[in-house]
Amino acid sequence: MFESAKFYIIISDKSFIIKKEGENLENIIDFASFVPNVPFYHHLFDEDKNYMKDMKEVVKNLKIRNLTIIVPDDGIDLTVDKRILTEFFTLCGIRKIQIEAQCFFLSLEDKRYISFSKTTRNTVLQYIVNGKSIAKKYYDKNYEDVKQISLDMKSIHTDCEYEYVPVYINNMNNNMDSFSDIGNLVSLNDITKNIMKY
Repeated sequence: MFESAKFYIIISDKSFIIKKEGENLENIIDFASFVPNVPFYHHLFDEDKNYMKDMKEVVKNLKIRNLTIIVPDDGIDLTVDKRILTEFFTLCGIRKIQIEAQCFFLSLEDKRYISFSKTTRNTVLQYIVNGKSIAKKYYDKNYEDVKQISLDMKSIHTDCEYEYVPVYINNMNNNMDSFSDIGNLVSLNDITKNIMKY
Protein backbone atom coordinates (compact mmCIF):
# COMPACT_ATOMS: atom_id res chain seq x y z
CA MET A 1 0.00 0.00 0.00
CA PHE A 2 1.22 3.52 -0.82
CA GLU A 3 2.35 5.52 2.20
CA SER A 4 2.21 9.31 1.98
CA ALA A 5 5.44 11.27 2.34
CA LYS A 6 6.19 12.63 5.77
CA PHE A 7 6.44 16.38 6.23
CA TYR A 8 7.74 18.41 9.15
CA ILE A 9 6.88 21.93 10.17
CA ILE A 10 9.45 23.46 12.47
CA ILE A 11 8.10 26.49 14.29
CA SER A 12 10.56 29.34 14.70
CA ASP A 13 9.90 32.66 16.42
CA LYS A 14 8.24 34.06 13.30
CA SER A 15 7.71 31.32 10.73
CA PHE A 16 6.72 27.82 9.71
CA ILE A 17 9.67 26.01 8.15
CA ILE A 18 8.29 23.16 6.04
CA LYS A 19 10.56 20.21 5.24
CA LYS A 20 9.79 17.02 3.33
CA GLU A 21 11.40 13.77 4.42
CA GLY A 22 14.15 12.63 2.09
CA GLU A 23 14.33 15.91 0.18
CA ASN A 24 16.20 19.18 0.52
CA LEU A 25 13.00 21.08 -0.24
CA GLU A 26 12.36 23.84 2.29
CA ASN A 27 9.43 26.25 2.31
CA ILE A 28 9.41 29.10 4.80
CA ILE A 29 6.20 30.92 5.58
CA ASP A 30 6.78 34.08 7.63
CA PHE A 31 4.19 35.59 9.93
CA ALA A 32 3.89 38.90 11.73
CA SER A 33 3.51 38.86 15.48
CA PHE A 34 1.02 41.36 16.80
CA VAL A 35 1.34 41.05 20.57
CA PRO A 36 4.72 40.95 22.33
CA ASN A 37 5.63 37.59 23.93
CA VAL A 38 2.72 35.81 22.22
CA PRO A 39 3.62 33.23 19.55
CA PHE A 40 2.54 34.15 16.03
CA TYR A 41 0.51 30.93 15.71
CA HIS A 42 -1.95 32.23 18.30
CA HIS A 43 -3.18 34.47 15.45
CA LEU A 44 -3.82 31.69 12.92
CA PHE A 45 -7.59 31.96 13.36
CA ASP A 46 -7.76 35.77 13.19
CA GLU A 47 -10.71 36.58 10.95
CA ASP A 48 -9.02 39.52 9.25
CA LYS A 49 -6.15 37.33 7.97
CA ASN A 50 -5.99 34.82 5.11
CA TYR A 51 -3.80 32.31 6.95
CA MET A 52 -6.23 29.41 6.52
CA LYS A 53 -6.72 30.00 2.80
CA ASP A 54 -2.99 30.47 2.19
CA MET A 55 -2.00 27.37 4.17
CA LYS A 56 -4.65 25.23 2.44
CA GLU A 57 -3.01 26.18 -0.84
CA VAL A 58 0.44 25.18 0.47
CA VAL A 59 -0.93 21.86 1.80
CA LYS A 60 -2.59 21.15 -1.54
CA ASN A 61 0.49 22.09 -3.62
CA LEU A 62 2.88 20.03 -1.48
CA LYS A 63 0.37 17.18 -1.00
CA ILE A 64 0.88 17.15 2.77
CA ARG A 65 -1.05 14.29 4.42
CA ASN A 66 1.31 13.17 7.20
CA LEU A 67 2.74 15.97 9.36
CA THR A 68 4.91 16.26 12.44
CA ILE A 69 4.92 19.71 13.99
CA ILE A 70 8.09 20.58 15.90
CA VAL A 71 7.02 23.16 18.49
CA PRO A 72 9.10 25.50 20.67
CA ASP A 73 10.03 23.90 23.97
CA ASP A 74 7.43 25.72 26.05
CA GLY A 75 4.64 24.66 23.66
CA ILE A 76 4.82 20.96 24.51
CA ASP A 77 3.31 21.53 27.97
CA LEU A 78 0.55 23.84 26.78
CA THR A 79 -2.53 22.02 25.58
CA VAL A 80 -3.86 25.21 24.03
CA ASP A 81 -0.82 25.49 21.75
CA LYS A 82 -1.09 21.88 20.63
CA ARG A 83 -4.81 22.31 20.08
CA ILE A 84 -4.42 25.49 18.02
CA LEU A 85 -1.87 23.86 15.73
CA THR A 86 -3.66 20.52 15.41
CA GLU A 87 -7.01 22.18 14.69
CA PHE A 88 -5.53 24.61 12.17
CA PHE A 89 -3.71 21.96 10.15
CA THR A 90 -6.63 19.54 10.33
CA LEU A 91 -8.85 22.25 8.84
CA CYS A 92 -6.19 22.73 6.15
CA GLY A 93 -6.75 19.11 5.09
CA ILE A 94 -3.95 17.23 6.82
CA ARG A 95 -5.07 13.79 8.01
CA LYS A 96 -2.29 12.66 10.33
CA ILE A 97 -0.64 15.10 12.77
CA GLN A 98 1.92 14.49 15.51
CA ILE A 99 3.54 17.08 17.77
CA GLU A 100 7.10 17.00 19.13
CA ALA A 101 9.30 19.59 20.84
CA GLN A 102 12.54 21.01 19.50
CA CYS A 103 14.45 19.95 22.63
CA PHE A 104 14.24 16.30 21.57
CA PHE A 105 16.21 17.01 18.37
CA LEU A 106 19.21 18.86 19.80
CA SER A 107 21.22 15.63 19.93
CA LEU A 108 20.57 12.14 18.64
CA GLU A 109 23.89 10.74 19.86
CA ASP A 110 23.45 11.48 23.57
CA LYS A 111 20.70 9.58 25.37
CA ARG A 112 20.71 12.16 28.15
CA TYR A 113 21.54 15.83 27.98
CA ILE A 114 20.53 19.27 29.16
CA SER A 115 18.51 21.38 26.73
CA PHE A 116 18.42 25.17 26.98
CA SER A 117 16.23 27.26 24.68
CA LYS A 118 14.52 30.61 24.29
CA THR A 119 11.00 30.99 22.91
CA THR A 120 8.84 34.05 22.27
CA ARG A 121 7.46 33.67 25.81
CA ASN A 122 10.30 32.45 28.03
CA THR A 123 13.54 30.55 28.39
CA VAL A 124 13.45 26.82 29.19
CA LEU A 125 16.04 24.58 30.86
CA GLN A 126 15.32 20.83 30.62
CA TYR A 127 16.95 17.54 31.45
CA ILE A 128 16.27 15.12 28.58
CA VAL A 129 16.60 11.34 29.01
CA ASN A 130 15.78 8.91 26.17
CA GLY A 131 13.60 11.43 24.34
CA LYS A 132 11.62 12.54 27.40
CA SER A 133 11.80 15.69 29.49
CA ILE A 134 12.53 14.50 33.04
CA ALA A 135 12.93 17.90 34.74
CA LYS A 136 12.50 21.50 33.63
CA LYS A 137 12.79 25.05 34.83
CA TYR A 138 11.33 28.16 33.22
CA TYR A 139 12.89 31.63 33.24
CA ASP A 140 11.76 35.03 32.04
CA LYS A 141 12.46 35.43 28.32
CA ASN A 142 15.11 38.10 28.95
CA TYR A 143 16.87 36.32 31.83
CA GLU A 144 20.58 36.06 31.01
CA ASP A 145 22.41 35.35 34.27
CA VAL A 146 24.79 32.78 32.78
CA LYS A 147 26.37 31.97 36.14
CA GLN A 148 23.01 31.17 37.77
CA ILE A 149 21.78 29.21 34.76
CA SER A 150 24.99 27.17 34.84
CA LEU A 151 24.36 26.39 38.53
CA ASP A 152 20.74 25.48 37.76
CA MET A 153 21.97 23.04 35.10
CA LYS A 154 23.82 21.11 37.78
CA SER A 155 20.89 21.12 40.20
CA ILE A 156 17.99 20.47 37.80
CA HIS A 157 18.20 16.73 38.56
CA THR A 158 20.30 14.52 40.83
CA ASP A 159 21.88 12.86 37.76
CA CYS A 160 23.38 16.23 36.82
CA GLU A 161 24.94 16.98 40.21
CA TYR A 162 27.71 14.38 40.17
CA GLU A 163 28.02 13.23 36.56
CA TYR A 164 28.95 15.03 33.37
CA VAL A 165 25.87 15.76 31.29
CA PRO A 166 26.33 17.48 27.91
CA VAL A 167 24.53 20.78 27.36
CA TYR A 168 22.88 21.67 24.05
CA ILE A 169 21.60 25.18 23.42
CA ASN A 170 18.83 25.64 20.86
CA ASN A 171 20.09 28.42 18.59
CA MET A 172 17.63 27.93 15.72
CA ASN A 173 16.56 31.60 15.93
CA ASN A 174 20.19 32.80 16.16
CA ASN A 175 19.57 34.46 19.53
CA MET A 176 21.63 32.37 21.98
CA ASP A 177 25.25 33.39 21.32
CA SER A 178 25.55 34.88 24.81
CA PHE A 179 25.21 31.34 26.22
CA SER A 180 27.89 29.69 24.07
CA ASP A 181 30.26 29.38 27.07
CA ILE A 182 27.92 26.98 28.90
CA GLY A 183 27.00 24.58 26.10
CA ASN A 184 27.04 23.58 22.44
CA LEU A 185 25.02 25.86 20.17
CA VAL A 186 22.69 23.87 17.91
CA SER A 187 21.63 25.63 14.71
CA LEU A 188 18.41 25.28 12.74
CA ASN A 189 20.39 23.28 10.18
CA ASP A 190 21.59 20.86 12.90
CA ILE A 191 18.06 20.46 14.28
CA THR A 192 16.71 19.84 10.77
CA LYS A 193 19.34 17.15 10.10
CA ASN A 194 18.45 15.44 13.40
CA ILE A 195 14.74 15.53 12.56
CA MET A 196 15.40 13.90 9.19
CA LYS A 197 17.51 11.15 10.80
CA TYR A 198 15.01 10.47 13.60
